[in-house]
Amino acid sequence: MAIHSLPPLSSLRAFEAVARRSSFKAAAEELFVTPTAISHQIRQLEAHLGLRMLERSPRAVRLTAEGSVLYEATTSGFAEIAKAVAHLRLRQESAILTLSSTTAFLSHWLVPRLTELSRLLPDVDLRLHASDAIVELRSGGVDAAVRYGKGPFARVATVPLRDDVFGPVCSPMLGLSKLDDLRQATLIHIDGRQVPTPTPDWTRWCAEAGLLNVDTQTGVRFPDSALAVQAAIAGHGIAIVSLVLVSDALVAGLLVAPFAPVLRGETYHFACASDLETRPDIVALRAWLLSVMAKTAATCNGF
Repeated sequence: MAIHSLPPLSSLRAFEAVARRSSFKAAAEELFVTPTAISHQIRQLEAHLGLRMLERSPRAVRLTAEGSVLYEATTSGFAEIAKAVAHLRLRQESAILTLSSTTAFLSHWLVPRLTELSRLLPDVDLRLHASDAIVELRSGGVDAAVRYGKGPFARVATVPLRDDVFGPVCSPMLGLSKLDDLRQATLIHIDGRQVPTPTPDWTRWCAEAGLLNVDTQTGVRFPDSALAVQAAIAGHGIAIVSLVLVSDALVAGLLVAPFAPVLRGETYHFACASDLETRPDIVALRAWLLSVMAKTAATCNGF
């Protein structure tokens, strides 16, 4: 049937609402028009088809046999249209994906992998939001986050990605190989760490390693891990950092992790707003993070 031979869409909408609600008044309220307007639309529909669709009485509105056939078709048709519109809106909303995480995670771990991630989500405008504080996740704002802590996190859907480990790292240029070498090495400190607790610092590490008589307060200090890592790569000393975050530098040989033990940290979690848990780009991002973090875990286990 050609499109132009169909009844007007407005009359079909009015008919479907009256048939579903069994009331002209209720249909009018739903469609934000007057009952008179609804009556006009139904008359227009019946005139177009040359058939009576509804039996009217003072107390009820009933479908005729022909009306039942049309009602079944309109119900199915409007449901399919609603599904298509929802899909189109979802695609539009998915065009932008805002991911939040700590400055350290984004700079050390995610940014070096952005090319790989862009190939995975070629039609998504990925926007990174750096914050060491936990931000609210919601559709239309910050959609997802890689969070660090014990978890679980309230009011969001979360999946653990992997546990963190900390250990001493330095440039291979320093040639550190024996624990006693640490007595002459420059210790790099990171001030202001909030997590994990207890803090993975030199005092704690030396106690775990059984290394006594080391002045764990001397050395150079930096306000964040990004600067500390750069100092270590440049050969300015040895720092205790997340082996997860510097895994690429370790594989590339820019850093070495010459000493055991490692100190356990917290856990990296993928989190998203609860109503976005099944959005295709969120599902793809979560699966990618789980896969790549598993490879990072295998890498870290070698140090």
